[in-house]
Amino acid sequence: MTLLDVRTVRKTYPGAVALGGVDFAVEPGEVHALLGENGAGKSTLMKVIAGSVTPDAGQIDVDGRRLPLGSPQVAREHGVAIVYQELSLVPSLSVGENVLLGRWPLTRTRTVGWDRLHEEAAQHLARVGLDVRTRTSVRTLRIADRQLVEIAKALCDHVRLLMLDEPTSALSEREAERLFGIIHELRAEGVGVVYVSHMLAEVLRVADRITVLRDGRTVDTVRAGDVLEADLAQMMVGRRISAQPDQRVAAADGDLALRTRGLACRPRLQPVDLELRKGEVVGVFGFVGAGRTRLARTLFGLEPDAAGTVEVSGKRVRITSPADAVAAGLGYLGDDRALGIVPAMSVAENITLASMGRLSRGPVLDVRKQRELASRYIDELAIRASSPDQPAGTLSGGNQQKVVLARWLCSGVRVLVLDDPMRGIDVGAKEEIMRLVRQLAADGIAILYLTSELKEAKALAHRVLVMAGGRIVRAATADASDDQIMAAAGGVHG
Repeated sequence: MTLLDVRTVRKTYPGAVALGGVDFAVEPGEVHALLGENGAGKSTLMKVIAGSVTPDAGQIDVDGRRLPLGSPQVAREHGVAIVYQELSLVPSLSVGENVLLGRWPLTRTRTVGWDRLHEEAAQHLARVGLDVRTRTSVRTLRIADRQLVEIAKALCDHVRLLMLDEPTSALSEREAERLFGIIHELRAEGVGVVYVSHMLAEVLRVADRITVLRDGRTVDTVRAGDVLEADLAQMMVGRRISAQPDQRVAAADGDLALRTRGLACRPRLQPVDLELRKGEVVGVFGFVGAGRTRLARTLFGLEPDAAGTVEVSGKRVRITSPADAVAAGLGYLGDDRALGIVPAMSVAENITLASMGRLSRGPVLDVRKQRELASRYIDELAIRASSPDQPAGTLSGGNQQKVVLARWLCSGVRVLVLDDPMRGIDVGAKEEIMRLVRQLAADGIAILYLTSELKEAKALAHRVLVMAGGRIVRAATADASDDQIMAAAGGVHG
């Protein structure tokens, strides 16, 4: 009997068809990957199955039983669990409290049975191979361990179907291997897995079947062994993706745009000396936990107790907050796009957020000028929005990243700090972001490009710096061998 059977599901939002009659099925013990560009409808479909979004039409059966739509609780009772890309743990609670959230055991006196709670939580953590104390605060865990806590939490119920949204986007190669092992065990137990990822090689490795969505409709469902990465990419975007030849602009010889001396935030970021010139892209490559994000956040004034000096265009500046960084001409796009935009605000408001001063006369905002400016950048960056008034939170991930880029271009930024900007976006959006980065450099903007993907760093950067253990451990030209760079990132020096 088919485990999950989704038939002609439709969902429309104002100005956009999210799902236009999607069919989707998962067999017991099957890993079924769901692919598509950002905005193709993957997240909406998963939310409909999980009960957090009510469709306009369609039906869903789980183990042959009709699933009442629009109720997360009912979906859980039917054995449906989901782990979103943006984790939903409560930072102020312990690991054990998060694992059993909503299911805390009670004593006869109706108080929480803490010992039993932590015993049960430890059993669930052992199932995913996570060795941490259950009384540890979640906020102290690495992102990879939080991901495993989230999976353990999802497996607490009698799970028949587990949906994973970009589960390896913040994991190292070793941590991803551990996740694949868990998926293999679940498959052997007859659990169905819906696996959403933009990593095509990863999908071909882990999935049995693959369904591709485009513009809210099913393009095709294929067996993983019958297709190549290039076939999947073409199905996703409707055209053949280029092989990304080296299109870097000539090595920058412009004036110095940014210099740091002893920039540090101990113990996780050791003193860093950086220099960027106008029109130069400097790549910073490192594995998860290497200190890349800490460097980016420290530079943008997001980390307290930072030390060292920063110069922008030859002028020493004091950066103790994001406001200081913006005033100095810095822009920041982080790996967590949810922190980059204000979801409830419109696209126009998000784009002009750092430029309100020049759009206002006293306390009065020139709305017409705001819309004109936003429309210009919507066109220039090919942001897919129904209008400048569309809430930014309803855009796809790739378009949200472009909104943040537009914000900094609108503000006249001189230095852009990009921290894993392509995390969790599809191949078509990646191609567009790479084109934009090259164009921004050609326009004279200095770009610090931090990434955990070596291929990205080498494709975009004039120079590649390697981070490990919170420090820069190697400086290499972009044509240095992959083996040398990977060895340095892994802590091997020679």
